[in-house]
This record gives sequence, structure tokens and C-alpha cells, in this order.
Amino acid sequence: MKQSVIEQDHFLQLIMDNIPQYIFWKDLDSMYLGCNMNFARAAGFDNPAEIVGKSDYDCPWSREESDFYRKVDRRVMDSGQEEVNFEEPQTMVDGRTRWLRTSKIPLRDPAGKIIGILGTYEDITERKEMELELIKNAKTLSSINTNLQKVNDDLESANIDLEQFAYAASHDLQEPLRMVASYVTLMRRRGVSEKDPEVGEYFGFILEGVKRMSKLIKKILLYSRLAKEDIEFGLIRLGELLPDKLKDLAHTIKKTNAQIHIDLPDIPIKCQPDQIGILFHNLISNGIKFNKTESPNISIGYEEKEREWVFFVADNGLGIEPEYADVIFKAFKRLHSRDQFPGSGIGLSICRRIVDLHNGRIWHLPNPLGGTTFYFTLEK
Repeated sequence: MKQSVIEQDHFLQLIMDNIPQYIFWKDLDSMYLGCNMNFARAAGFDNPAEIVGKSDYDCPWSREESDFYRKVDRRVMDSGQEEVNFEEPQTMVDGRTRWLRTSKIPLRDPAGKIIGILGTYEDITERKEMELELIKNAKTLSSINTNLQKVNDDLESANIDLEQFAYAASHDLQEPLRMVASYVTLMRRRGVSEKDPEVGEYFGFILEGVKRMSKLIKKILLYSRLAKEDIEFGLIRLGELLPDKLKDLAHTIKKTNAQIHIDLPDIPIKCQPDQIGILFHNLISNGIKFNKTESPNISIGYEEKEREWVFFVADNGLGIEPEYADVIFKAFKRLHSRDQFPGSGIGLSICRRIVDLHNGRIWHLPNPLGGTTFYFTLEK
């Protein structure tokens, strides 16, 4: 009989030693009565028998950890209530800290009297480290989002300030410009330029500068007012919209003998009509302006795709060198001197802003027939 009990004990120990979890049991004073091989090794012993009679203070974990383990032991034994799946750290023999998911239950004799505690745990270090890393990343991301929100708020405030400045500039700067133009015109009418032709030439320079500055201020105002929240989209037939917008260019078209060819879809397109009108106006105007041919030729067309419309404005003008591909869409960037081609240098940046506000793309390629072809997309 005794031999049978010993064999059963050995068999039970063999089973516990082959379980991946860590198992231990203690008496009422939290002194170890036994454990499996995994736990023995974690506690710094070669076999489970060596831990018998030892306490947590005889193991490699820290004083604070030992105090905590024994506190939980006491709580479970006094209450008679199990505590399962709680997480706790443990210092190993090699000095590393591992994370455990532990369960402890009261250990009872056949009569139901509590005589100690039975504990088991599993190593969850990798999962815990990932969790801690996620928490750390979440805090970092939260901090980044907070900073981004502040930047966005600052940008929004700056945009509001810019728009307010643009309005003020448009009003306050236009007034002295009109005054300068009025007085120069008045002096020319009084014959000052006739007495001194050179003075007359100077007056011409002044008036030209006033006109140029007035146009620039108006375009800055237009650029600053292009904001997404102000867009009211509608369904517009561009084939009907564009001829009406070309009336603004009628004088330039007639003066340069420009030929405009239009092929646009005769079905409604979702867009903001005033802005798309400005977009076409600027692209056509550039095609005529940067052109040295006797008859500028502008072709406007489109291609329908599954999810978007692709529109193009092709000209037979000077063309754009590849190294300037990214420069031309930046405000106030010019490829030619003002003496050659007058302008503000903001027209194409307005085009890009309009397309951006329509969630589209804009780019250009050399025109096979000479000149440049500008493309832009609109969502369906």
C-alpha cells in the first residue's frame, strides 16, 4: 500500500512537471510545501524537493514582490475566496523581470478546513510587453494628436488672420493706389506731359505699376478666400459654363487672334462653378500669354474614367522645362521676367488650390504639337 502511494505521488509529480504552467502550494504560514519543476527552476532550485520549507524571501524575487505574494496568500486564506487571473511582476534568477497571470485558491483538507494555498501562473511577459508598448505608443500618439490639433488651431487662426489681412489690404491698399492713379491722370490731362515728354513717360510707368499692383492685390484676396468650408458644390454642365466665362477673355482672344477649341461633356459635373470657371480662365489665359505664335491655339477636352473626369487644356506656347515642373504651382514663382510676360505669378497656384479643394489632382506634360498640356481631375 505504501509503495502504491509513493508511486502515485511520483506519477502526480511527473504530471505537474510536464505541465507548461508554474504550480506551487504553501501552508498557513506561506511556507512552501511543494511545486512543479517549472516553478522550482524559476525560484532558483534544481528540483521541487529543495523548495520545501522555504519562503518567498528565500527566492530571487524582490522584497516588495515577496511582501505582495504573501499579502495575497493571507487574503485568500482568511477569506476562503479564490483570486484568479490577476497580473503581477516577478524577478527571475537572472535578474530579469517577468510578468505573470496568477490564480490562487484556498487549499483544504478532507474536512474542508483551510490548510494553505494552491497557486498557479503562466508567463505572459511577451503579451504584457506588447501591451505596455501599445499603451506607450497610444500616449505618444495622443501627445502627437494634441500637438497636431494645436498646430491645426494655429494654422486655422493664421488663415483667419490672413483672410482678414487680405480684406484689409484689398481695401486699404486699393484706396491709395486709386489716389495715385487719379492724380497722375489729372496731371497728364493738364498738359504736364506735353511740356516734358520724359515726364509723360514716367507717368506711364507709374500708371502701369498701379494697375499691376491692383491686380496682384485682387489675386491675393482671391487666393486667401479659397477655403474648403466655403465651397458649395453643384451639378453644372461645363459645356455651358465655359463659353460664358470666356467672355472675360474676349478682348485678349481677339487681340491675339487666339483659336479656342472646346469639347466638354454635356452632362452635369459635380463642382463649384465659380472656382472651376477661374481654373479654366487661368489655364487658357496662360496658354495665350506665354505664346509667341501668330495665332495661339488652345484645345480644351476631357476623358471620362470610372471614378473621375480628367480634363485638359493644351496650348502651342513656349512649353515648360522639366526642371520647373514643381516650381510653377508655387505662388509668386515666375519662369520669365515681367518685361517679357507681365503677370502676378500667382495664377497657377490658384489653379492648384482650386483642384485641391475639389479633391483632385493637377499636373502638366509637354504637348506633342508644341507647348504644354495641363491636366486636372474632378471626382464623379
